[in-house]
Amino acid sequence: MKKNLYSLSAIAMTMLALSGSVLAESTNLDINFTANIRETTCDMKLVGGTGSDTQQTLKIGNGGQVRLDEVKAGTANASFKIAMVECPSSLTGLKTTVKGTKSADLASGLANTIAKASGGADNSAIEIARADAPSAPFIINSTVDAERLIWSPTEIQNKEVALVATLRETKANNMTIGDFQTVATFEFTYE
Repeated sequence: MKKNLYSLSAIAMTMLALSGSVLAESTNLDINFTANIRETTCDMKLVGGTGSDTQQTLKIGNGGQVRLDEVKAGTANASFKIAMVECPSSLTGLKTTVKGTKSADLASGLANTIAKASGGADNSAIEIARADAPSAPFIINSTVDAERLIWSPTEIQNKEVALVATLRETKANNMTIGDFQTVATFEFTYE
């Protein structure tokens, strides 16, 4: 019912506008629209793992083997980069959200997609952070600027950001041995 009343009101307003312009007989109304059209996206690639520029596998540890004491010490990690291949010169800001299956016990952790019953390491997750700030990981799926990757002007100028993926325990002294696999997707917002 509200929809019908709204439609009638819009028609009445249109009629008034038309009758007003008829009364003004010699009045011209010119409308000029101005817009700047810019390229809006960049071509990005991953560097450091194996695979293509857009899908890579990153092995943590020695050939994909990690010891439990390395996880506890925070040294079970692997470095990689996100690099710009081509971006418009108008780019002034770049934000990256790390997306994936969030660990139930660690907001900054990507959960293991291999279940414990299938041989997966339980109470484990991967954190992703800047290489120079590994103790400040990004929060998975967060679009809050303080919790995701905001590229610095220097990183934009250098066309890359160095990152580190670190295998972590999600509950102290409860991680079990097993296989680990997860997927991180990087979503970019350009300014």
